[in-house]
Amino acid sequence: MNAKYQNILVLGASGYVGGTLIPELLQQGYRVQAAGRSIGRLRAKEWSAHPNVKLAEADALDIESLKKALEDVDAVYYLVHSMSPQSSDFARDDRLAAKNMVKAAEECRVKRIIYLGGLGDADSHLSEHLRSRHEVAQILGSGPVPTTVLRAAMIIGAGSVSFQLMRYLVTRLPVMITPRWVRTPSQPIAIKNVIAYLVGCLDKEETAGQTYDIGGKEVLSYEDLFQIYAQVAGLRKRWIIRVPVLTPHLSSLWIHLVTPIPGYIARPLTEGLRNRVVCNDRRILDIIPQDLLNAREAISAALKK
Repeated sequence: MNAKYQNILVLGASGYVGGTLIPELLQQGYRVQAAGRSIGRLRAKEWSAHPNVKLAEADALDIESLKKALEDVDAVYYLVHSMSPQSSDFARDDRLAAKNMVKAAEECRVKRIIYLGGLGDADSHLSEHLRSRHEVAQILGSGPVPTTVLRAAMIIGAGSVSFQLMRYLVTRLPVMITPRWVRTPSQPIAIKNVIAYLVGCLDKEETAGQTYDIGGKEVLSYEDLFQIYAQVAGLRKRWIIRVPVLTPHLSSLWIHLVTPIPGYIARPLTEGLRNRVVCNDRRILDIIPQDLLNAREAISAALKK
């Protein structure tokens, strides 16, 4: 535990990463302010009754609620995004939310911000979703509060939307007709390793103001991941037929038909599958050493959940 940061705000605590991060912070001895747009969803979490947890209803698009949640807070984990049925332009909303965070954090004298964003090369025609993740990182880093940015590809974990999307596709479709993105290189990472990096950045003062790529042991195509999932889940090998005519829009409609992932999430995620998301910077491995899981180990751990 870093004694400099005793009171931690997790913004986006009702989400998968935030909800998984909080028990680890509590175990390390931190006091946690868990914030989300629905206090009811927060109260349903197992950790909500912990004596070192306070719950706060806050929306990053509402700067006054953000300031209230930031009172007496030393560091913030910024784990929010605006992909929701209520948002007609998630990139615009994410931009406004990040600007609100910068302003509120400065006024409330926050000492650190830690943000989990997305991988992808800025000059490689990024999807709107990945462009927005990069833009949020730039906005948060433009303020006076030292910001650490961790950039990840697919997070493999029981509650990860990307993992759930893969799970439904592979389980329900023994034969898949897919677009060319199925061969795109990706470097997925286990949720266990993501949490270790998030907590580790709080402990390591040298990570303040820095950006790091985080990934698992392997660079794999999505086709590789589908086949590994099938093996781990005890399914037969999947037949994958690649066709050039499936656009990202058509792909998202197809995914929406065969999975319960809503279209407003499926489309931006699917468009991002065309982008190569591989770590170019591995400095984090020396600063926060840990045993990285490979895809098979990460999928096995997720299925056990």
